[in-house]
Amino acid sequence: MSFKAFICGTILILSSFISIGAKASVEYTTEEFSFKSAGASLNGIISRPENGEATAVAIIVHGYGPTNVVEGDWFRQIRSKFTAKGISVLVWDKPGRGKSEGEFDINQPIESSAEEVLSAVSALKQKKEPGSDRIGLLGFSRAGWIAPLAISQEPGIKFWISVSGTDAFENWGYLLRSNLELEDYSSSEIDTVYDEWINGNLIFNSGGSYEKYLSASRTYRKNEMVQKLSGQQYVEHKPGSGEYEAARKLYLKNQKKYMSEGHAFDSESGLPIVVSNFNQVLKSVSIPVLAIFGDNDRNVDWRKTRKLYESTIGSNENSNLSAKIFENADHNIRMTKTGGYLEVQNKDYWKTPYARGYYEAMVEWLCSNGFCSDTLR
Repeated sequence: MSFKAFICGTILILSSFISIGAKASVEYTTEEFSFKSAGASLNGIISRPENGEATAVAIIVHGYGPTNVVEGDWFRQIRSKFTAKGISVLVWDKPGRGKSEGEFDINQPIESSAEEVLSAVSALKQKKEPGSDRIGLLGFSRAGWIAPLAISQEPGIKFWISVSGTDAFENWGYLLRSNLELEDYSSSEIDTVYDEWINGNLIFNSGGSYEKYLSASRTYRKNEMVQKLSGQQYVEHKPGSGEYEAARKLYLKNQKKYMSEGHAFDSESGLPIVVSNFNQVLKSVSIPVLAIFGDNDRNVDWRKTRKLYESTIGSNENSNLSAKIFENADHNIRMTKTGGYLEVQNKDYWKTPYARGYYEAMVEWLCSNGFCSDTLR
């Protein structure tokens, strides 16, 4: 993880675990599907109904992290459930992963990811893919920023399923607080760590010195849970030493780059704003939307997201917002005990079952809105 990520936090969401699924029981046909975006060829797969032409196409929009879609045959359950109802499913590997061209960037800009979605929509229409007149998005976590941005630019997108979606701000602060709570830190200890993270952010983002940053964020950086979440070990270098000067130069280099990128921050909370004018972007969504959350999500503050959706998408008379909350489900809609980051890191996490009715909720909603082959309007 970069020095910038340690200072500012990172979304740290294991999206690769979301809905990859076990072996599918329903047959469908699958072939590779490639398209160009920003000059690079992106390689993926499209699964189609075995019997009859598709009446719609669902594009899967990734969350945070690397992908292994084609080789790993990801999202089998979703592809099985959707194609059984006449809905094709398209998903691809991120740039620099699998056979997709380009360089993988774990912090790929939201705008770049949205451009991929728009390019995929264009490719489906150009190839006259069956169902391409009724394209929708199924997005996980970070896709809560990507999907509405794409929808605001492409009227051809007809539905959106948001799983563990986000509000306007980077979620590191919520992830930090909720996981410190699980480790039995006191409220005052949590406040201290959180406040130091915010203060360190403000210093870094405003061009403050390395020395000032170190002084303001020492407790934060020394915290054991912070080091586990960030994947970085705290080391206190002696001022004047070679190690200290090297760290200071890296801080200044990343600070200059970060400030030149023009990031915005909320004046009240100090949190980084991921998508500018996000409320207005959401208010412009005029299609059916299903928002799915787990009430034991320790990565994203789903309650804030739900309220945000209700006050924006829900206020648009041309939209149709539905929400489904699964009790005791975590960020990945799996039935974990705590929903905490460390539990998700367990090597056997992938065996943890999804919430009962998770897949069915998506399919039933799609059919109720007329996107299934047997409910075509």
